[in-house]
Amino acid sequence: MKKTSSKFIKNWIIAIVIILCTACGSAFSQVKDGWKNLKYSIFFTHGDLINLLSDDAKFKQTMSYFAPIKIEKAYLEGSNRGDEKIQLMREISARFHAMNIKTVGAMVPVSETGPMCYNNPEHLALLEKRMKSLASIFDEIILDDWLFTICTCEKCIKGRGDASWADYRTNLLVEKSKKHIIDPAKKINPRVNVIIKYPNWYEGHRQNGYDVHKETLLYDKMAVGIETRISEIQDQHIPVYSGYVFQKWWTSVAPSKWIGSWLDNYGMKGGARYYNAQLWQAIMAQTPEIILWCGGQLYHTNPSSDVYPDFMKMLLEFDKAAGLLEGSSRGVPMYLPYGSTGEYNIFGYLGMIGIPIEPAAEFPAKSQNAIFTLHSLQDTGLSEKMLQRLKDGKDVFMTWDLYKRLGKSEFKKVLSLLPSVCYVTSSDIRIREGWSDTIIHIDKPMTFPRIETTTWPYVRDVAVVEEDYDPAVFLRTNYLNGTIYILNVPSNKHDLQRLPAEALTFIRRAFTKELGFGLIGPGNVACYLFGQKQYVLFNMGTAEAPVTLQFMEKSATGGWREVLHNKKITVREDTTFARFNGSVIKNISLTLKPQEVAIIEAP
Repeated sequence: MKKTSSKFIKNWIIAIVIILCTACGSAFSQVKDGWKNLKYSIFFTHGDLINLLSDDAKFKQTMSYFAPIKIEKAYLEGSNRGDEKIQLMREISARFHAMNIKTVGAMVPVSETGPMCYNNPEHLALLEKRMKSLASIFDEIILDDWLFTICTCEKCIKGRGDASWADYRTNLLVEKSKKHIIDPAKKINPRVNVIIKYPNWYEGHRQNGYDVHKETLLYDKMAVGIETRISEIQDQHIPVYSGYVFQKWWTSVAPSKWIGSWLDNYGMKGGARYYNAQLWQAIMAQTPEIILWCGGQLYHTNPSSDVYPDFMKMLLEFDKAAGLLEGSSRGVPMYLPYGSTGEYNIFGYLGMIGIPIEPAAEFPAKSQNAIFTLHSLQDTGLSEKMLQRLKDGKDVFMTWDLYKRLGKSEFKKVLSLLPSVCYVTSSDIRIREGWSDTIIHIDKPMTFPRIETTTWPYVRDVAVVEEDYDPAVFLRTNYLNGTIYILNVPSNKHDLQRLPAEALTFIRRAFTKELGFGLIGPGNVACYLFGQKQYVLFNMGTAEAPVTLQFMEKSATGGWREVLHNKKITVREDTTFARFNGSVIKNISLTLKPQEVAIIEAP
C-alpha cells in the first residue's frame, strides 16, 4: 500500500512539473519549429544534469542561454556508478518534453577506474545495471565513445591467445555488446534503440576494440565523432577535413542507421574558427543531426565556451548553406577497406589541399583515377587490381609509402630508383611546367624521404632542390594504358598544406579527368562537390585565398554564380591552345576571406 502511494506521489510530481514547464515555457522556449535545414541537439553530462538542469530555476536559465541553437533533442547521461537518479532524470526529461524537445538516455561505458575490462564480471554487471536503468526511462540510449578497451590483465591476455589485440578485442566487444549492453536494455524496454557513437579515431579503432563494420550492423543506430578541435596543438593532431571523411566512410556501412555527427569544444579556448570548421564538416557531409558535446563545456562558466558567441553568429549561415546543397556528394575515390590502417589521417591532409575525397571500402575499379595508400594494403590482391586499372586505361595515384611496400609485385618494375634510405630537407621547391622550371623559396624548410630516379621516363613535376640532385615530391609515369602518380608525403604531413600553390595545382591536376575540372590555389582550401553543378570551397587558412576552378571542356561562359554570399565571380576564357586544336580553357575565379565558404553553381 505504501509503495502504491509513493508511486502515485511521484507520478503526481511529474505531472505538476509538466504543467509548470508548459505554463512558463514561453520564457525560455525554443524558436518555433527549429531550423529549416539543420537539426541540433545537446549532450548533457551527469554533472550537467546536477549543475545546469536539476531544478526549475537552473533549467530555465540554462535553456535561455541555449535558446538560439533551437535544439530538437537533449541527451541525458546517467551516473557512471550505476546509481541512476531515475526520478531526477524523469523530471528533467519532462521539462524538455514540455518544450517539445525529445530526450535520449546516454551512457559513458567506463568503470570507476577508466575503460572497461570486458572479462571483469563486476564491470559487466555495472554495464547491465546502467543499461537497464536508462532503458526504464528512455526509448533511445547513446553510448559515448568509451566503449573501447585497452585492458591487458591476465584474463585478457589468456583470452587473446595467439590472436592480435585488434582481432581479439573487436570480437570481444561484439560479443559483450550484445550480451551485456543491447540485450539487457531490450529486456527492460523492447522498443529501445541502442546507438553506438564512434570516436574520432581511424588508425586506433580495431586495436582498441572498434569494428566499424560489425558493430554498425549490430547496434540499432550509429553516430560519428568528428571532434578535430584545434588540430595543430591538440594531442591527436587531426586535420579538420578528416571529420568529413569519417562521416562519409563509416556511414557507408549502413546509411539508414546514421543519426548524426558529434563534435565538441573541449580544450578549445580561443579556437572559435576551428570549432566552426567542425560544424562545416558536418554540414558538408549532410548530417541528419548535429550533436553538441556538451552543455557544461559550452555554458558561459567554462573557459572553452568562448567559442559560443562566434558559433551563434554563424547559425543563420550554417542553415542557409545546408539548404543550398543539392544532389549527392562526389569526389576522388580513396580506397580505405574497413578496419585498415596506414599513414595517419592522410585522407584528411589530402582534403586540406583541395582534393575532394570520396572514401571507398570496396576497390574502385571504374573511376578514371583513384587514391591508394598504405590502408589499401589490407586488400591482398591490391597490386593485381591496380595493374588491371592501368590495363583498362585508368590511372593510379599512390603514396610513396605504399609503393615501397608493394613487395615483388609488377609495380616494383615500374620505377628505376637509385638506392637511398635518407631524407632531404630544403626551403626550395622546383616546379616543372613542360620544359620550363620554376624554383619557389618557402619560409620554413620541409623534409621528405629522398627519392632519386634515373632521368627517364619519369617526370618530377614537383621536387625539392639540392645542389647534387632534385629529389621527387610528385612524379608520374605512363604505364600500360594509364598513368601512375606517386606523392612523396613530407615527414610532417601538415607541411602538405604549406606547399606552394603552384605545386598543389600540379598534384590536383592528376584528378582533372576524374572530376572534370582543376583547382588552382593555395593549401588550406577544401573542396566539396555536389551533383554535377555545385562546387563548394572552404578557406580554412588565416589569409585571403585566390582560387580558380579551371575547366577544359565546353561549358557556358555566362550564368555562373556564388549563391551563399552572392560573391563576385570572374569568368575568363583562355584561347591560347585553341589555334592548335586544343581546348578553350575556362577559369572561374574568386577570392575567399579566411574561414569563408563559397558555394559556386554552374549554369
